Amino acid sequence: MNAQNLSAVTTTITVPTPELAWIPLLPLAAFIIILLFGRRAARLSAWLSVAALASSGMVVLAIAGGVFRGARLILSWPWLSLADPRWSLGLSVDGLSWLMLFIVTVIGTMIQLYSIGYMHEDPRFSRFFAYLSLFCASMLGLVLADHFVLLYACWELVGLCSYLLISFWFEKPAAAAAGRKAFLTTRVGDTGLFVGILLLAWTAGELRLSELGTIRTFLAPQLGLLTAISLLIFLGAVGKSAQVPLHVWLPDAMEGPTPVSALIHAATMVAAGVYLVARTLPLFTAESLQVVLAVGLVTHLAAGTVALTMTDIKRVLAYSTVSQLGLMMTALGLGAMSAAIFHLYTHAFFKALLFLGAGSVIHATRQQDLGQLGGLRRAMPWTAAVFFIGALAMGGAAPLSGFWSKDAILLAARQANPLLLWLLLSGAVMTTSYIFRLYFLCFEGQTHHAGGHPHESPRIMVGPLMVLAVGAAAAGFAGSPFLQNRFFHLLGDAHAHEGIDLPMLLWSSAALLAGVGLAWVVGVTRRNLLPEALRPLGHTLYVWASNKYYVDEAYDRAIIQPFLRLTGRLDRFDQTVVDGAVNGAAAAGWQVSQWKAWIDQHLVDRAVNGVAQTVRGLGAVLRGVQTGIVQQYLLVLVVSVVLLSVAIHR
Repeated sequence: MNAQNLSAVTTTITVPTPELAWIPLLPLAAFIIILLFGRRAARLSAWLSVAALASSGMVVLAIAGGVFRGARLILSWPWLSLADPRWSLGLSVDGLSWLMLFIVTVIGTMIQLYSIGYMHEDPRFSRFFAYLSLFCASMLGLVLADHFVLLYACWELVGLCSYLLISFWFEKPAAAAAGRKAFLTTRVGDTGLFVGILLLAWTAGELRLSELGTIRTFLAPQLGLLTAISLLIFLGAVGKSAQVPLHVWLPDAMEGPTPVSALIHAATMVAAGVYLVARTLPLFTAESLQVVLAVGLVTHLAAGTVALTMTDIKRVLAYSTVSQLGLMMTALGLGAMSAAIFHLYTHAFFKALLFLGAGSVIHATRQQDLGQLGGLRRAMPWTAAVFFIGALAMGGAAPLSGFWSKDAILLAARQANPLLLWLLLSGAVMTTSYIFRLYFLCFEGQTHHAGGHPHESPRIMVGPLMVLAVGAAAAGFAGSPFLQNRFFHLLGDAHAHEGIDLPMLLWSSAALLAGVGLAWVVGVTRRNLLPEALRPLGHTLYVWASNKYYVDEAYDRAIIQPFLRLTGRLDRFDQTVVDGAVNGAAAAGWQVSQWKAWIDQHLVDRAVNGVAQTVRGLGAVLRGVQTGIVQQYLLVLVVSVVLLSVAIHR
């Protein structure tokens, strides 16, 4: 396949924009400065981190005008070849990437402000903000990248930062193990992405993301190859966005500080996988989209059932994130990219709000088990109020943000397959049920004092919660008919539903009411609504869900334990065979050296010493003749001549 046949096809106006570089460079500079000088001024390091990311957000807002007019902003520089534009690295902003930049900078700034209060007693305060700055810089670089090589470099940096932040409290064995688990699990997906990029470079010779349409046209005759490339790219998204079967790392990541959980779940790492699929959607075929749809649907429903059984406040939210990411992947599998990104956008606000609200509870009570919490609304009214707004938004209550984005996905599902619509409505009931179960058990009912006297969090923590609550309530209007569906038009979706679909409004509202009712009746009062005949089955399903369907145990039995047994055998082989051979060679060498020493001492040294002694003896005899008397020398000469003459004449 001749890669030279590829030609650039541009359908939008491109505008060179040098200021794009400042968006990732500002938090990157903050990371370097804090790393070098942060210990000397720990408090200033936090504000430097906040100021850097907020400044990046201001640049994002400054370039919004051109993006909203339909232009694509670019910044490129040559790499590997000065003449071949295919090897030019660059940054690019269109409607999709601008939305992601907006999410990362706004949500990230609120989380960093919140962290100043949450982490104020931590001995590694400045290092925490250095890691946050690098995390945000990596995510911004990933979103801006217009070349797969640059995207992959930032992709790996995001994974590294998640490892550093999840295991930030590495003194705790659970935190260290969670960091390793996240790093190793996501490496499986990253390997798939890496192979997909190599295959794309080998077959198409083009890795610029702005040329995906051209690549699709070029590879269209080889549909199987295009399907393989897109599935390998999707594997990378499965790892980062915690889709089944690589979802197991995300719940364990709750061992990190709560602001880290909020940043990972709302604005950075898990959003990267959804963004990757949305960005590379032109490469996906009908077959690969079916895989995306199936994986997303299974993830959405399975994680939702697990969230219903969790008793740790952060793990409920963790499985909630897995479930919502599955919903976004389902939308992408349907080809409804704008609906998926719309839900990613609204989810960022209410999920960051819910996680930071949970962090406020943990900060005030030192507890995160729902059995030790309750009645906190009276002691923490602001936290309870914003958490309730977040729960309503997540449940899809009209007109809050989650309502608009969920209904957009439900409308796409109804158009594709009525059965899929009913499955997603059941998922909506579960979503409302587990989030309101969490709210009721945490903020309503009797007050528990297991963690001391609960109190409202300081202003530096409550302030960002209020801002995020406004976003959770109102962000969805950007994709509503009241604002002419501007969100969808920004993404180039000319077929957005222009009005409110009344039947869908009724169905989603019914799902909300059913979920709230189930949360109270089953989750709080613990009434069993199943008929007597079905209760054993219900109990079995509950046990399976509460044990996360034994996926971790299956991995332990099928992968980890065999691997450990293999490494044990290799260790024994190393000790017995390899080490035995090395030690045997050393012993043989020592024995040979002993033999050589004996030969040297008893044969060589004796021969050399014998010659020396003989020479010394002869020298002693000859020394006796050398008297210095001339008469004796003449006598010896005469005698020698006589003897020689006698000998000759004989």
